[in-house]
Amino acid sequence: MAYMNKQLVQESYRSLIVCVDAYEERRIGGRLCHCSFQSHESFDNLMQLLLLIEQTIEEIDYPSASTQKRVFKKNGTNFITPVCCDLKETTGRLATFRVRILFRQNASWQGTVAWIEGGCEEPFRSALELIMLMDNALLNPSPCDGPQA
Repeated sequence: MAYMNKQLVQESYRSLIVCVDAYEERRIGGRLCHCSFQSHESFDNLMQLLLLIEQTIEEIDYPSASTQKRVFKKNGTNFITPVCCDLKETTGRLATFRVRILFRQNASWQGTVAWIEGGCEEPFRSALELIMLMDNALLNPSPCDGPQA
């Protein structure tokens, strides 16, 4: 019986509970619950949810990361900006990214993302990594000028 209780504790530690409280016009909102939380963590959109999940698994270190987080850095190579239309019409107010999906493997996307304003490009190995690279650029809008600590 003690073995079964230990299994239940381990399983609850491994589990995140997503409580969806709103989903309007494809905007998700709700609460994330985990046994390590003092109370639930609210989120208002998909990015918040994904970042909350990532932060939680980083803090509890389960499952352990097999790679370091990636950020934009200058790699010395030039990349081609979008050519489908006038660049002035294809820029975002905060940032502009060019995403090239090269593969769809392991239930995700692999390719490259270029941060136009930052002047750099990075490969990504999954949709989550793509989102994290774009989030890093939005949070740290200074142009790429070398490796980041």
